[in-house]
Amino acid sequence: MTLALSLSARAAMLDGFEAFMVTGASQASLTVYQGNTSLCVFNLGASSTGTPFATAVSDGMALSATLDAPIANTGTSVAGKANRFVIVNQTSGGTALSGTISLVGGGGDIQVPNVTVTASSTQNLNALTLRLAATGLLSVEASLTLV
Repeated sequence: MTLALSLSARAAMLDGFEAFMVTGASQASLTVYQGNTSLCVFNLGASSTGTPFATAVSDGMALSATLDAPIANTGTSVAGKANRFVIVNQTSGGTALSGTISLVGGGGDIQVPNVTVTASSTQNLNALTLRLAATGLLSVEASLTLV
């Protein structure tokens, strides 16, 4: 027998993730890495500025409207090729979600047309949505402009 989560159960589970994201008083963020080297950090809001994600609808949860996407970041002084990401909650660095970044068709959790990050250049997080399938599989839909 195959297990299947209802849409309302998936929405409630994603809202639970949002509740985890707003735990603490620091800055929630998405950081793009090459290995252990941080290439750019996108601030996703702090308890004083709103929540990182909007209320879940059915099987998905997108960035909060208070964030005003795209979220720009001038990057670090280090150049590299993005290959992973980490999303932390508002607790000082509490990891909430992590995964891989690859070129489109490369099988990463986030797939982008360009993985090269130029030092001190503007990078953009255009969109970020978490989806929870009926099977319980969590996936990330993101639009990153890396230059």
